[in-house]
Amino acid sequence: MIGLPSPFPPRFCRACGAALHREVIDFGAMPISNSLLDSNEIGAGETFYPLRVLACDACHLVQLADSPPAEVHFHANYLYFSSFSRSWLAHCEAFAAGAIARFGLEPGALVLEIASNDGYLLTFFRDRGFATLGIEPSASVAEAARAKGIDTEIRFFGRDTAADLKARGIAPSLIIANNVFAHVPDLSDFVEGFAVLLDERTVLTAEVHYFRALFDGVQFDSFYHEHYAYYTIRAAQRLFARHGLRLFDVELLPTHGGSLRFYVCREDADFADGPQLASHLAEDDAAFARMVEGLDAFRERVFTVGEDLRRFLADARRAGLTVAGFGAPAKATTLLNFARITRNELACTVDSNPAKQGRFIPGVHIPIHAPAMLETATPDYVLILPWNLRDELAGTLSHLREKGTQFVCAVPSLEVF
Repeated sequence: MIGLPSPFPPRFCRACGAALHREVIDFGAMPISNSLLDSNEIGAGETFYPLRVLACDACHLVQLADSPPAEVHFHANYLYFSSFSRSWLAHCEAFAAGAIARFGLEPGALVLEIASNDGYLLTFFRDRGFATLGIEPSASVAEAARAKGIDTEIRFFGRDTAADLKARGIAPSLIIANNVFAHVPDLSDFVEGFAVLLDERTVLTAEVHYFRALFDGVQFDSFYHEHYAYYTIRAAQRLFARHGLRLFDVELLPTHGGSLRFYVCREDADFADGPQLASHLAEDDAAFARMVEGLDAFRERVFTVGEDLRRFLADARRAGLTVAGFGAPAKATTLLNFARITRNELACTVDSNPAKQGRFIPGVHIPIHAPAMLETATPDYVLILPWNLRDELAGTLSHLREKGTQFVCAVPSLEVF
């Protein structure tokens, strides 16, 4: 029997250019995750884009098959402000102290951050006497950084931006690129920018969501259009090497459900490889092979998460019990749209970020209120949508528990606690 041709045009790896043949998951058409709607936009219609995830067998990078341009996500009204999480701020403060100690950085040296958001991380270096500069494409968060006294340039980073910075005499001792590699459509241009800026004494550190943790934890709601790529250690090593850079160490972190921190230098720099780098790479290769073999089971687990959440909300409604969400992170758009959860099943969610309050989650149009709403209408259950912050939020909301409220997480499996 002759097989049917693929309905999709050929796709090629963003990192190495190899043809992509292996599908991780296909969600169909989904709305833009962080484009929260205002009341005037609810009836105006939304643009949905394909959300299909592929894996590169050649370099082990996991990536979207198609994606909107970066300007769709990172614009003047970008609503993601990192500094609303206390645990994340503590993570950043610990990183700053650790980097200063590890590399012997002296006050007065320049620390450059790419995708610096609202400046939260750079403040920990500034307060220790370092010069700081942020590069951030979204005006809303960049202005918040400037209000903190963090010098911030509103622009995308790549080869041209790096060349301009170098021509102006910008010579950082440390470059930070945390949770931005996933957001880059043109990886070659982006990494080449670091190759332009790094000299033999400069260190680049970067944090990314680890695909292995995503896979094992069924963290499928971390797939959305703003994330163009999902990393393995091997994919990062090969990506940097193609641009004359060397991954010399890696750390496994608990943040975002499981992350990697990369330490990168010029290929000819004398930074010694970390003692566990080789073993981490070997384990990473073995894990990728295992994940490739387990993709069918992964998709089944994703389907189960969606069905279990729908069933829980339907059962609660039939029993006359109330459920409110907490948080309006980008991952909520994927989870709620995939599980077909509308305001009929989840009446509302709340979020601490004032910029999100009064808006609606794309696709499903669930309204977002201020957390004070939970005080006046104490729900029977609170569905924690940023599950990676469940412990922090359960502590913040402990007063609701005393009134009888129970907390719920849907990922990696439905849990009432």
